[in-house]
Amino acid sequence: MADRGTTVGSDGATLVVDRDHRRRSIDLWWRSAALIVLLASTWLIVGASLQEASTAVVSAGRTIFTVGGLLALSWWTTHRGGVNAPDAPAPVVRRAPTPYRWWQLLLLALSGVNAYTLFSTVAIGFAGPVLPTLIMALTPAAVLIAESAMTRVVPAVPTIVGTLLAIGGALLYVLPRLDGTVGSDVLIGTLFSIAAMGSMAFYGVFFARVNRAYHGPMAPRILPIFALGSIPLVLWAAAAIGGGESVSWNVVVMLAVLGIAIYVPVYLLQHRIILTAGASYAALLGLAVPPLVGLGSALLHLAAVPIPVQLLGILATVLGMALVIRRRLVPGKPGQRG
Repeated sequence: MADRGTTVGSDGATLVVDRDHRRRSIDLWWRSAALIVLLASTWLIVGASLQEASTAVVSAGRTIFTVGGLLALSWWTTHRGGVNAPDAPAPVVRRAPTPYRWWQLLLLALSGVNAYTLFSTVAIGFAGPVLPTLIMALTPAAVLIAESAMTRVVPAVPTIVGTLLAIGGALLYVLPRLDGTVGSDVLIGTLFSIAAMGSMAFYGVFFARVNRAYHGPMAPRILPIFALGSIPLVLWAAAAIGGGESVSWNVVVMLAVLGIAIYVPVYLLQHRIILTAGASYAALLGLAVPPLVGLGSALLHLAAVPIPVQLLGILATVLGMALVIRRRLVPGKPGQRG
């Protein structure tokens, strides 16, 4: 008897399906791991940037460099695809992707760039940094419910259980940090935190729906969203600089690294995962970032070692994510579109 992966049916379908499933599994694993690590690094670099510049400058600066990186990558992708050897056969012409309608682009830019940045910043200003994190931890549940409502498909039990377990673990990890960190107005901060969560949940679901038939390069597809979304942020930063704020070259370098080397791959991975594994899965990956930052900070002696309750929360989050990931890796399950 042949081993799994070498057994071939009468038409070779078994081998093809098995190899395709293995490739999809490996792609999803490395993309998920890379996204989590890169997202965790953004916390550290953004934190360092905010020590030397205002929120307006950091928000606009990182977005400008991100747009620049996406623009260069889009040009390179297009240029590479248009260069052929003189005697080479004509390439297979694919159907051009459907461009965004103006209202689709506006909604994506507002919800994924402007609204989230504004709402989350105001929430932190009024309620402190921890409470908004608690509320944002509910994003995967909101996305899962929205996906189910739009597709009229009830999620599988392992997906529901895994999502709830991961969210519970995230809350368990963040709760001990809440004491003494509440800001001046919890009610306003909570309302803006909910608005930030809603805007990000809407963006993930809407982007997946608008681009459900798209399989091309990701950089040119998301470039218009972030280019349009950067305009209000640039005006915000310009007002801050016009009001007397100075920007050092050290800040410019940090923002360049943050935008080009970190956020460009983050957004490419994040949006590809949204289209291949679903918006709820992509949102779930974000729950692993705070524990990873906490453990990394403890190892670098930048923060205290997580207490037993927090370690239990990390374990619950990992187990919950494992349930959902395992579900995504089963051949033929929803969300596995390649």
